[in-house]
Amino acid sequence: MATNRGMLNNLEFETLIKSMNDRTLLEFTARQVYEVKTITFRLKKRVDNLENRDRKFFGTIGGISGAIGASIVAALNFLLKNGR
Repeated sequence: MATNRGMLNNLEFETLIKSMNDRTLLEFTARQVYEVKTITFRLKKRVDNLENRDRKFFGTIGGISGAIGASIVAALNFLLKNGR
């Protein structure tokens, strides 16, 4: 449920919109859309950077784990073949 201050802000906003003529309302809407687009673009770049970093990190960890696993298997294979 909205707080009392939020309800007052909504009422003030509604009153402001109703008092605007068509051109002023269109300009206001255009500014708001442009601001949202700018914010969205910045956030998209941040999300892309985070996703790429995670892929690189997990790829590195997977490569290291594979190398360790292969060396353990090779060592066990060596010991079992030469231990007879």
